[in-house]
Amino acid sequence: MISLREITEEYVGSLRFVEEIEREVPLPAGSDIKAIIGPRRVGKTFLLLKRVEELRERENVLYVPFDEPELRGLDAREFAEMVRAEFPEGRVTLLLDEVQEWGDWDVKLRWLHDVKDFDIYVSGSSSALMSSEIPSRLRGRHVSRLVLPLSFREVAGKKPGTFRERGRVRNLMGDYLRWGGFPEVWRSRSREKIISILETMFYRDMVERFAFRDVREFREAFYHILSLYGGYFTYRSLQRALRGLGVDANVKTVMNYLRAMEEAFLVFQLPLFAPSMRTIMRSPRKLYLVDTAFANLFFKGLEEGRRIENIVFIELLREKSYWRPEIELSYYSDGDVEVDFVVRAGGRVEELVQVTYELNASNYGREVLGLVKAGKRLGAERLTLVTLDSDETIREGGKTVQVTPLWRFLLRERQSLSQAAPCSS
Repeated sequence: MISLREITEEYVGSLRFVEEIEREVPLPAGSDIKAIIGPRRVGKTFLLLKRVEELRERENVLYVPFDEPELRGLDAREFAEMVRAEFPEGRVTLLLDEVQEWGDWDVKLRWLHDVKDFDIYVSGSSSALMSSEIPSRLRGRHVSRLVLPLSFREVAGKKPGTFRERGRVRNLMGDYLRWGGFPEVWRSRSREKIISILETMFYRDMVERFAFRDVREFREAFYHILSLYGGYFTYRSLQRALRGLGVDANVKTVMNYLRAMEEAFLVFQLPLFAPSMRTIMRSPRKLYLVDTAFANLFFKGLEEGRRIENIVFIELLREKSYWRPEIELSYYSDGDVEVDFVVRAGGRVEELVQVTYELNASNYGREVLGLVKAGKRLGAERLTLVTLDSDETIREGGKTVQVTPLWRFLLRERQSLSQAAPCSS
């Protein structure tokens, strides 16, 4: 059998053939199993291999891909013996990829964790390592990191200083709105790559994983749900809309369809900000896509504002997933005022973020005055209005509204919301 060190060297060596885009994804730390989760094709394997490259000069470390046929049949003890044959002494860091191919992987991982010899990272197919399954299968022995597509900061590099650099960044912003952040799509600017990723998600991560029998019905629901991004929905309103399209599914089936899309990390729901959990549960939610490439593929001609809003949501989700898990995200609506995003931590509203394509005389009252009114009601000092290209500071009603272009919002300093240190889990 090939040695685990040889496998590690072979895979790490393949990095030299990759057109690298430096990632800013902090992998979790600590003694628990560290699960790297997220949609397919966002670069989870790349992150594991970069971690091996960082560690191998100073620590015992192995990268083990369980799609290697010789490794799949090993039980946990046999595998541990192989590791100790390579490194007889000291703790060993194991980065286990495609772990869903290792039969009874949850039982084996728990055993490896409990013997205390190994520091364990795992990743694999999003159809297997789903966020809802990991807690029950690893039984409190894990921390997770949700990896999202490339951020604008990752594709644009440093914050621009000169007019030439700002011009370059604005040009990149147009590409980012169109092509999104999946690494393969960003490099190739390929419509076919987008279709391939979405179709693979549809069949592998949803139809096969959830064993939907009526694939035609699910496909109708799938594309309609995608078209709702940036909008409000309830399960019953979604059921009624689907019935109008000829999909006669009950509410439970509609909930299962949406759950499958969430479990594949394709869509996310945003709840209402309200003091009562009962109110939150009964109120409409907003829907967002993991990447705007999908919106542009199927829904050309829709307003730019929704795409900008979707990008802002994913950036806030990235802030929560990578650096500040303590923050909570929601939207605000009280009948006369609506705000796209409420960012709060520790029971305090830190920032309100409103999104519009452009600010003009016709929408000033809704966007600026509404934001100020909500800021007073919620006690928020930081009020941000994101547009495609406007950049100004407005004083209104004793409050300051920072109007900022999308590119500047996406490149702002992470610690601008709080001076808290990045969280390791």
